[in-house]
Amino acid sequence: MTFSSLRTSLTEYLFKPVSPWPAAVYRILFGLCVCATLLLLHGDWSNWFGVHGWITPDTIDQAETGFRLNLFALAPHSERWVTALYYLILGASITLTLGLGTRVSSVIVYLGLNALNQRNPIILHGGDTFLRSAAFFLIFASSAEVLSLDSLIRRYRKPSESVPRLISPWPLRLIQYQLALLYLASFWWKAHGNTWWNGTALYYVVNLGEVRRFPIPHILHTAWVLRLGGWCAMAFELLFPCLVWFKRFRNPILIAGLLFHLSLEYALNVPMFQWEVLSAYVLFLNFGERPTQTTR
Repeated sequence: MTFSSLRTSLTEYLFKPVSPWPAAVYRILFGLCVCATLLLLHGDWSNWFGVHGWITPDTIDQAETGFRLNLFALAPHSERWVTALYYLILGASITLTLGLGTRVSSVIVYLGLNALNQRNPIILHGGDTFLRSAAFFLIFASSAEVLSLDSLIRRYRKPSESVPRLISPWPLRLIQYQLALLYLASFWWKAHGNTWWNGTALYYVVNLGEVRRFPIPHILHTAWVLRLGGWCAMAFELLFPCLVWFKRFRNPILIAGLLFHLSLEYALNVPMFQWEVLSAYVLFLNFGERPTQTTR
């Protein structure tokens, strides 16, 4: 393969118009993940993010310096503002899921997720970081072309535009790359320690009572199974970002990832992490009707 053909293939992959269906489905799954995350935080919202929360804004300000895009800092310290911000982000995540005012909703959701990270990053995990990154790129994606109230309103006003339009894929590709980087980063940090290489890491994971969810069959607690499981996890996190781009390997690696994350969801109580990652798998699939109208 010549450099010219490689550049042409990469340009087509990033910019050749594609079907809007995967983007629309991802928008819905993404919005549901944000809604679920906020609902899980509802009971302790003031404790985590309030003016007089367990970690105060002054403590965070001392730890974080420089410019920060933080909605919590836009108004004087007020519990009413903190509560209003919760319902603003929740409302935007609902309208984003429904595809109503999609562009504005996606901007509000991104600013809201970024504000949570700026206000209290201590309680967030890698899935939240991925969700925040995806939210930024979703702003630029034409994710409301189908399966949205915006598309219904547009077709009602302009019946001639009843056929969905092709969309530019580059924002979706960048979300895919973020997912690949998530797996590579996970492998990278595992590779820095000895426990994953010698096969003892999963022993500590499955015996952490703080994050244990459902009982694991006794046979899976044996030394050889734990070693094999740890090595398989490392292999998957290395192979996914390498193989998922090739059609020949895409479906097998996606199925392996589905089984991998569902097993983690069963065994470990890490709220929403598995679903935030799995939701992006839909962007690697090609489905839905093939639009014939002009690109958006």
